Amino acid sequence: MGNRVTQKVGFNRTVLLTVMVVATVAGSLLAQQQPQTVKGRMEGTVLREGTAEPIYGAKVTVTRVNPATGANVPTAGTLNTYLINPNPNVPLPPAPAAGGPAGGPAPVQPLPIPAVLTDRAGKFIVPDLDEGAYRIAVTLNGYVKTEYGQHGFTGQGTTLTLTRGESMKDLLVRMTRAANVYGRITDDSGQPAPGVPLQIIKVSYNQAGMRTFQAGGTARTNDRGEYRLYWVTPGRYYLAAGTPQGPPAGSAPGGNPSPNESGDTYVFTYYPGATDLSRATSIDVKAGAEMAMDFLVPRAQLYKISGHISGGPNTPSPAAVGISLAFQTLTGGSGFIQLSQTYDPATGNFEMRNIVPGSYALQANAGTVTARAPVEVVNSDVTNIALDLSGGVDIAGKVQIEGGGALPSAPVRIQLRPIVKGASNFVGFAPAAQAMPADGTFKIERVLAGEYRAAVPQIAGHYVKELRFDRNDALNSPIEVRQSGTPPVFEVLISPNVAQIEGVVTDERNQPEAGVQVVLVPDKNRDRPELFKAGVTDQAGRYTMKDIAPGDYKLFAWEALDSFGYFDPDLLKQYDARGKPIHVEELGKLKVDTKVIPEGSR
Repeated sequence: MGNRVTQKVGFNRTVLLTVMVVATVAGSLLAQQQPQTVKGRMEGTVLREGTAEPIYGAKVTVTRVNPATGANVPTAGTLNTYLINPNPNVPLPPAPAAGGPAGGPAPVQPLPIPAVLTDRAGKFIVPDLDEGAYRIAVTLNGYVKTEYGQHGFTGQGTTLTLTRGESMKDLLVRMTRAANVYGRITDDSGQPAPGVPLQIIKVSYNQAGMRTFQAGGTARTNDRGEYRLYWVTPGRYYLAAGTPQGPPAGSAPGGNPSPNESGDTYVFTYYPGATDLSRATSIDVKAGAEMAMDFLVPRAQLYKISGHISGGPNTPSPAAVGISLAFQTLTGGSGFIQLSQTYDPATGNFEMRNIVPGSYALQANAGTVTARAPVEVVNSDVTNIALDLSGGVDIAGKVQIEGGGALPSAPVRIQLRPIVKGASNFVGFAPAAQAMPADGTFKIERVLAGEYRAAVPQIAGHYVKELRFDRNDALNSPIEVRQSGTPPVFEVLISPNVAQIEGVVTDERNQPEAGVQVVLVPDKNRDRPELFKAGVTDQAGRYTMKDIAPGDYKLFAWEALDSFGYFDPDLLKQYDARGKPIHVEELGKLKVDTKVIPEGSR
């Protein structure tokens, strides 16, 4: 009996062992048939600038980027709509239907990569990364936001290319303490000035090559006239306080913090007390600094704009007219002021009151006719403005491709920018049109008489070879639109014969420089921003520039440069001798290595 039990147990063990072996073999075969995803990771350390002190609790965010453009890859789960429904009896609107190109399914977007925090040794590990291109950003209250490989405070970080299953280690990010600027504002009677808006700004340029300002921080004085601009990025700034052009104080969204505040308007003033930027004093904000800046900002008087609107010679004034003022903010944005009816159809007279001093573009609309005029409000009312309504001119045109090939799949955009005093204030009035790929024809409607600059923004894979307006060159010269005569015509010729430049940027020791901004600057026609090309070197110091028009250029590689700072003509004049001359032919593929221009050198 005992032997039988022993034999049975032994048999069961043999069967169990056999089953386990079979299962193991089957699992191994299944694993071979199913490809395994091997993940990569990034490891590094965050230290305080100029020291070996680790930074604890800093947030490290890894973002996928397009290796060709350097732009962030869109991720799923981002906020599309934020809606508060005050009436529970009214149903919420349906969610918008998702869809991809040509009505197909929407492209699947990856989920954002979870951020991690540094430990007490300043270490961080970001696991489970697929192969691809990434950038690393580190943030912590009281410090300047910093990207890995970033040179300067406003430049872009290095793009890191991670191979399948790679562990990228020893990544070092150094963070700089931000600064604080504080003080007290008094009015012209010596009393504390409450509710005064403040901005700390620096001269900058935008993507269109226009000079503007970049805000380093905003604040508002309290009841004691005190303000505090905190966590300011180090740099050279102007400090401005007062009511900027646009709606009067207290009329903008948000209103006054207290219902008992009078909402006074203050003269827009630069530190230490200038109303013109050319007489203002710039301030050098150092890392970790605490800077006290007190100054006087007078109360402002509001003014009126008035004049007469007519429908043209021997034409009665229209029965109804919409009147608005357009303005541009310091940082390049634009806004509109639309007032209730201030127009008398019996006389054609109009009047707008309570206007804050500044530069504006006045516009009147009556159906299909329009009139515009620049207006400068300084220290008095602006009167006797004559606005003659006009239907403008319709400008037809056609885009053709050299050699007669098919047009790009994306529409080609043609823009006109008025050339007048205060032209930057006409941002909202810049006429534009799109040439559709079907036949390349377009029409810019209701263009008012005047002088304009025509531009065709960058077209992927192409460059603009010719742009003619009434058979005259409009690519490098302004155009004049007249109300009478033969209707004008645009002719646009684009070419697919673009060139490409690639190379490596090295330092004085011939070591590759990562995160360096490389810029191709045209020798001529520097007022055409589409001719400028810019890129950032990767971790091996490599850069690539595409869609380059033929011509003569200079190549610069700045270690640290503000965004679009290469549009500054004064900066280009200072560094002109450091640029590397390059001649570009159609369809050229050049390899050009160059040296980095160290920060602070000339």
